[in-house]
Amino acid sequence: MMINANFKNHFTVQWRSFAQLAFLDRQTSGLLIFLAIALVSVWSAFAAIVGVLINNSLSLIIKDYTVQEWKLGIAGYNGAIVGMYWGDSIFSIKGLCLFLVTLLLCLLIEFRLRALLIPRQLPILSLPAMASILLIVLTISLFSLDTNHLLFEGAAEPIFQTYSREIAIILVVSAMAYQYPLATLQTLGISLTGGLIAQWITGLSLYVLVDLWAINLALAYFSIKTLFLKHYRLATLAATFNTLLAWVIWYFWLITGLEQLSAPLLIPFIMSSLITLSLFKRYKNHNLLQSELWRTFQLLLTNRLRAKQCVAITGSGIRKGTLPDYPSGQWLDPKVPITSYTLAEFKTSKRCRYLYWKASFDYYQQALAINKNNIDKQLDYLLNHYLSGLFTETVDSLFNTEQHPVYECYGSIKRLYCLDCAQQQAWPPIPLWLQRDLHCQHCSGLLKPQILAADENIDPQCYQALQTNMVECGCLLVIGVPTITSVVSMIIENANSNKTPIIFIGTLPLGYFVEEKDIQLTGDIAHWLAEINWFINVLHPLKWSYKWKK
Repeated sequence: MMINANFKNHFTVQWRSFAQLAFLDRQTSGLLIFLAIALVSVWSAFAAIVGVLINNSLSLIIKDYTVQEWKLGIAGYNGAIVGMYWGDSIFSIKGLCLFLVTLLLCLLIEFRLRALLIPRQLPILSLPAMASILLIVLTISLFSLDTNHLLFEGAAEPIFQTYSREIAIILVVSAMAYQYPLATLQTLGISLTGGLIAQWITGLSLYVLVDLWAINLALAYFSIKTLFLKHYRLATLAATFNTLLAWVIWYFWLITGLEQLSAPLLIPFIMSSLITLSLFKRYKNHNLLQSELWRTFQLLLTNRLRAKQCVAITGSGIRKGTLPDYPSGQWLDPKVPITSYTLAEFKTSKRCRYLYWKASFDYYQQALAINKNNIDKQLDYLLNHYLSGLFTETVDSLFNTEQHPVYECYGSIKRLYCLDCAQQQAWPPIPLWLQRDLHCQHCSGLLKPQILAADENIDPQCYQALQTNMVECGCLLVIGVPTITSVVSMIIENANSNKTPIIFIGTLPLGYFVEEKDIQLTGDIAHWLAEINWFINVLHPLKWSYKWKK
C-alpha cells in the first residue's frame, strides 16, 4: 500500500510527530508541544521541525515504517529531538554540520534498532536520537578536549523573557490532558513527588531539576500508563516502578560524575522503560503479576481498613479427588434411585436404612484414610488470622470446629445423631448396622449418620450463622466449588444482593457468570491461598490478625 504523500498528509504527520514526543497522536497535541519548544528556544523549534521533515520524508523513500506508523508520526520524532539539541547553534557552519551529521547518524541507528528491538516487542523510544547525540558529543570531546562541548556560539532565544519555561510546561501538560486527563493528573503527582525528593536529597532547586521531574519521570510514568501497558490492570504499578527506576538511574548518573561528561538527557527514561518492558514481557504471566491477584490484595486491604468481615465457603475441590463430591451424590450407589436416600425413606424403610448406612460407611472409611493437605493448612492460617466464618460443603471434619468458626453445611460423616433428641454419638467400632438398627443411648431414638439426606434442609444453626456473617461481609471467598448447589446459591445470592465482591479460587462454579465486581483466581488452590496468606502476614503491623467472630 502506497503512502499518499500529499501536502495535507505531510502537514498532519509533522504535528503528530511532535505529539509523539509525549506519546500522543493528535495533531492539536503536537501543535501545543511545538509551541512549548518555541517558547523555550525559537531556533530549537525551527531545527526540530526541519529534523521532523527530513525524517518523515526519508522514511517515505526507505520505507522502514508501515503506513500506519508513518501517519501517526512515529517516523519523525527522533529528528525533532536532534533538532532541539543542536537548534541554538544551527545558524553557525559548525552547528549546521553537526546537526545534519547527527541526524544522518540518528537515521542509521534508528533503522538498526528497529530491526533489533521490534521483533522482541520493544520500542526504540528516543534511543536513536540520544545515541547519535552522545556519539557526536563524545567524539567532539575526544578530539577537542573540550569537556563543555562549547565548540560554537549559540544561545537559547525564548519568546518571552520571563516565565517561558513555566508556560511551556503548562502547554505540554495541556497537550497530555487533552487526550488523557486522569493519567496526566497522576503523572503530575508522581513526577512532582520525585522532584521534591531529589530536591531534598541533592539540595538543588526544582527549577534546576526540571529535566528530571518534568521530562524523565513524567515520560516514564505517562508512556507506560497510556501506551505500552495501557490495557493491563497492572499499568499503574508498572508505571510507578518505571518512574522509580528512572529516578534511580538519574541519581546514579549524578553521583557517579557522569554529568561532567554529559547531561543525562532522556537516558534515565529510555533505560528504565526498556528494563521495565523487558521484565514485564518476561514475567507478565507470573502469578505475582496477575492483575486478579493484585485486585485481591487491594480488596483484602480495603476490607481490613474498613473493619469488614471476610467469609469463605469451600467445596469438594479442596480435596483434589481424594474424596467423592458429597453434594452431587458421587458417594451414593448409582444403581439405587436417589429417592431411596431421603430422610423419609430412612425412617420408614429398613431396606433404605441399610442402603443409607452402607453408602455412609463406605464414605466414612474413605474419610478416615485422608489427612489434612496443603489447602487445609492454608485455610487454617486464614481462619486464625482473617476469616470471620468458614462454611464448607465437605463432610470429612478435617477442620477444627471447636477452635474456629467452621460450619459444616451438610453435617459430618464422622458422627452419628439421634433423630429424636439430636444427641451426637461416635460410630460403633464394628458395623452393627449390618445386623440391626442403631438406637440412641439417651432416648432410644433411631440413629443416623450426621450428614444431610436428599430431602433434609441445612442445619438452622448453620443457616443463622451464615446470615449473621454475611451482614458485615466485605468479601466472599468461594474456594474449590465446582457447581452451584443450594447452599452455594444462597451465599452467592446474598453476596450479590449486597454487592459484595466474590473471589473465586480454584475454579468457577459451573453455570455462574462472573460480575465486574468479582475476581477469579483459577488453578492451584493452595498456591493462591499461600499468596493471600503472605499478603496477610506482610500487613501484620496493621493488626491484620484481628478476627471478627460472632
